[in-house]
Amino acid sequence: MQPTSAGQVLVVDDDLAIRETLREALEDEGYEVFEAADGLAALRALRASTRRMVVLLDLMMPQLDGEGVLVTVVGDRQLARHVYFLVTAKRNAISDSLRPLLQRLM
Repeated sequence: MQPTSAGQVLVVDDDLAIRETLREALEDEGYEVFEAADGLAALRALRASTRRMVVLLDLMMPQLDGEGVLVTVVGDRQLARHVYFLVTAKRNAISDSLRPLLQRLM
């Protein structure tokens, strides 16, 4: 019998080393982990998911950045069912334009 998953997590980051590190740590805690290297891949994965996911979302990525993903989430009820955590290595990365968007997601 396989152990049950603690839940599903989508790690969205363009840095492969960060994705791998987070994957290993989360899998060690029993989570089923999926990865996306940019916002467009993340949106595809989230739309395809049949279960609610926790999303660790990097702000600065190519193709579609974290803010672009959140703009899409606000207008899409299917995407809004997931839980989003912003992740960034840049200090003070929350821009003035991002603050109202985050308020709408709360």
